[in-house]
Amino acid sequence: MAPENWPSLKAARTRAKTLVEKFDLTPPIDIKSLLLERAQVEYVNWSHECDAVTVLGDDPPRVFVRNDLPPLRERFTLAHELAHIQLAWHVGTVNCQIDAGIHAEYSLAAVSGAQEREANEFASRILAPDRWLSPLVKGLSSFERTAMQELLHSLSEAQMSAHAGLIALSRHLLPGHAFFVDQSFAISRSTSWPGQAPLGVVEVEQYLERCVSVEEFSHQGRTVFWAITPESVDPSSRIQANVVDVRTPHQILTACCGRAFGEESAKSKAMSINGVVGGLTNDIELHWHEAAIISVVRQRIEDRSDLRGVLDDHEFSIYLEKKAQSIVQKRSDASK
Repeated sequence: MAPENWPSLKAARTRAKTLVEKFDLTPPIDIKSLLLERAQVEYVNWSHECDAVTVLGDDPPRVFVRNDLPPLRERFTLAHELAHIQLAWHVGTVNCQIDAGIHAEYSLAAVSGAQEREANEFASRILAPDRWLSPLVKGLSSFERTAMQELLHSLSEAQMSAHAGLIALSRHLLPGHAFFVDQSFAISRSTSWPGQAPLGVVEVEQYLERCVSVEEFSHQGRTVFWAITPESVDPSSRIQANVVDVRTPHQILTACCGRAFGEESAKSKAMSINGVVGGLTNDIELHWHEAAIISVVRQRIEDRSDLRGVLDDHEFSIYLEKKAQSIVQKRSDASK
């Protein structure tokens, strides 16, 4: 991922959230009216690559929009230009090419400027507000075809392109979800990386072949492949909560690491594994449940050659079960 100015990126998210709450915005957002209240907007014909140009030095700001944009792309463009106006540290004249900007969401190359990344973030969270999207995902402890189809149907109310909408959706999904729209992709946090967009056909096919399951959907007139990367955990195969073991998860883990790696390395390996678990589950806005934690942690440790030996220990499943229960319980207590 390209280096980012996280304070400014967070500020862009906060500004979008503030506008959503101030005006009680619910999809489909009347983005054109929001922009017209804050800028002079003119639709023009041109041969340039960019979709819009915003002149921030004028009072009010002036926005020039390409005349022949497809409707969903135009909506994202208007939201993107609104971001340049609302984010006070954006200055000068900004040329915006939306396709390139959205690709940069998951690009390893340098973005065309931090302002563009921040404007994309703002636009996404205005058109598909977190407070609207999060409840749609909450309560779905597992996803199957019907549940995802209903979720995509609800997402279409935001009137965003398939790719832009899936990027917004991926922010609210647990690790392990990957979506592909032609050469573009959107992945949930901590999901294995598909490559640098735009992807080649072979890259997409190879990624999908490694996934546990793949479903094909039609969303906003585009073909979408939804892939699940980690193995799901069968509830019947999980160790039940009534297993009598008074040890803490950390004590069980240290014992596992001692047998798997030797006593001298037990503490350091246990710390590394706890770091993996904490890093994966520290986003409290995601709707974590025990099976998801167990599944994702197993996959991540399997990917670590220095840690995967612990998976063979006979008590590691007990550690995972107790650790997952502990995390879910703490989150539940904190929300009361």
